[in-house]
Amino acid sequence: MGSSDATQAKHHGGARHDHEHEEDVECSRRLAKDVSEVDPRYFRSARYIGSLVGISLTTMSCYFGFAVPASVLTFINEDIGPSPNASLFSIIWTMCNAISILLVGRITDKFGKRHVSIVAGVWVIVGAAVAGTAKSMNTLIGANVIIGIGSGVHSSSGVFIGELVPHRYKFYVQATILVPMVVATGFGAIIGRSLVESQSWRWIYYIYIILCGAGWLLQVLYYHPATFTQLHGAKRSKWQEFKRVDHPGIFLLVAGLTLFLLGISWGGNPQPWDSALILGLTISGAVTLVAFVLWESLSNTPNPIVDLSLFKRVRTFTCINIVSWSAGTLYIAMTIMYPQQVVRLFSNATTSWQTVAWTSTTVGFGIWGGIILLFPFVNAIGYIKWQVVFWLALSTAFLGAMASVRAGDRAMAIAASFLSTFGAGWLETGGTVLVQIISEDEDVGVAYAMLRAGQSISGAIFTAVFLAILNGKAPGKVQLYVTEAALGAGLPESSLPKLFEDIVKGAPSFADVPGMTTRIGLAVQSALVRAYADSYSLVYYAALAVGLASLIAALCMADLDRYMTGHIPKQVYTKEEREIQISNDSDTKEAPTEEHVEENKQVQV
Repeated sequence: MGSSDATQAKHHGGARHDHEHEEDVECSRRLAKDVSEVDPRYFRSARYIGSLVGISLTTMSCYFGFAVPASVLTFINEDIGPSPNASLFSIIWTMCNAISILLVGRITDKFGKRHVSIVAGVWVIVGAAVAGTAKSMNTLIGANVIIGIGSGVHSSSGVFIGELVPHRYKFYVQATILVPMVVATGFGAIIGRSLVESQSWRWIYYIYIILCGAGWLLQVLYYHPATFTQLHGAKRSKWQEFKRVDHPGIFLLVAGLTLFLLGISWGGNPQPWDSALILGLTISGAVTLVAFVLWESLSNTPNPIVDLSLFKRVRTFTCINIVSWSAGTLYIAMTIMYPQQVVRLFSNATTSWQTVAWTSTTVGFGIWGGIILLFPFVNAIGYIKWQVVFWLALSTAFLGAMASVRAGDRAMAIAASFLSTFGAGWLETGGTVLVQIISEDEDVGVAYAMLRAGQSISGAIFTAVFLAILNGKAPGKVQLYVTEAALGAGLPESSLPKLFEDIVKGAPSFADVPGMTTRIGLAVQSALVRAYADSYSLVYYAALAVGLASLIAALCMADLDRYMTGHIPKQVYTKEEREIQISNDSDTKEAPTEEHVEENKQVQV
């Protein structure tokens, strides 16, 4: 690292370096161990394995409870709707998840993780019960507020697990924990449609409750991470720490994100971008977020909910965030666009729903495969910076290949969609590992939360951009290509209005269009496919630009191999271990020395 970066690391936190913060640094130093200092039997104990399995199950259930119902939302809306607010299903979950992640990071750093995790489990089970018995879309959307807030805790599994695992094994353990994720990300669309066809969409939420409940029970029994007293010492009360919480920052952050994300997510569909509602939401949200940034930058709050000083570590924290946010954007582009593209380019009257669903799963399998197949070899390969560069370049290249997909290129679409997300899986989830190993133990939660929330926020922004491009270009191309094809095949010009009316309605055939023949119908279908293929190409070109820009950050990234040590930030403890440690802290507590404080910070960039 350069000397300026070292200086920034040394003075990280600024006003936060009050006496209480230095006590927290000292407590973190005492909790941390090297893997060589830990009895190997600990890693095979019921409390350790039970904690990891419990967190794994709640993480998988979290995405199951969103991805699976989202894949069959059309059928749900037909059953308990129809409602013009159906699009809020995904918007609300994404927004609540992003806000929850940001709050969870700092809160768990300061108040501990066990109670937050246990409460979140109860919270989402209640939300799932409401969703599974919903009689209207508005009730289901309301349930998604509850589920989305709780999912912010469960989808933060990386930091819950990360503090329990030696740095050099974090990638390997993270891959192991995420193996069950294939149920939601890979098979989600198939499971959802199968339940709709054979049982009821409500079974999605019944299964969600079972999965989350099993993970919650394991956490109740075995998950006993560092307590509040272990984190801060015996002399500080929870009320004293509560008064140190960044309350103005939380208010500005929650209000700003809620308004802004609702605005950009709701804009275009169902509300036009120039409507007073969308402009009011977006502008007021943006202004509030600017006020939040100013507050976090200029105030002397001891525990900022978002620690902007972390971005001073340009070649580590900042570069990791840029790459991970960009990978999330590439993933979002594929997740949102590709299933629609499959339906519009490769679906016809003779195509079964199973074929369409399986073709759409390549994105989920790509993300999952990139994590499960690549993470175990990260340490063995080494040269982490160049692994990041390689996988980012690969994802970007195959995303560019998606721009050339046409009606007869189904095999190419399957391969390119899988390979573009294969690398993105490494980068998006790998970023959550890398950001932990370069952060101080007492601030791992907030660093992780900033990266994860940034992924959600950038994803929401670029989803709006991509959909705006698609919805802005597709109608014009459809009108141009269909008019030319229909008239060329012999359709009377007077029948064009009725033809376009059927296209807008999504009519499976055009039999009621005057003068329609089989030949004309085939020509129109071919023109529609061509129009949509050209429109999707523009979306992928926009995503390609994001990937290419993030390559600059990847090339500027510092060497991260030196952080892959045996350092373990914290453990899961027995009752006796907690009591002994608290007793020792009470008897021997002394003000942390400058040497100890600086030792904790010297490894930063």
